[in-house]
Amino acid sequence: MTQLSSLEIPDVLYTQIQGMALFQSRSINEQIVTLLQRALEIEAQRQSQAKILQESHQERWTPPAIAPDSVTLLRKIRGYDTYTIASPPQHR
Repeated sequence: MTQLSSLEIPDVLYTQIQGMALFQSRSINEQIVTLLQRALEIEAQRQSQAKILQESHQERWTPPAIAPDSVTLLRKIRGYDTYTIASPPQHR
């Protein structure tokens, strides 16, 4: 196992780690290793999620260039293009 020496940790951070280690019945060294393992797992998960998101963005469907835009389709479906603005459709 590799040893890290001359690692400078701010007093506030050391106190927090010391408290966590005491609460979980670990040595400070064990607590630091546990925290590093968790941080690496979280980072690996974050990178995996980012990769999946990027792949899903790249696989988005795009309509063909000849397809009409959504506003044109909605106007046609709702019948707006068959009437003039001056005379709206009569409701029965």
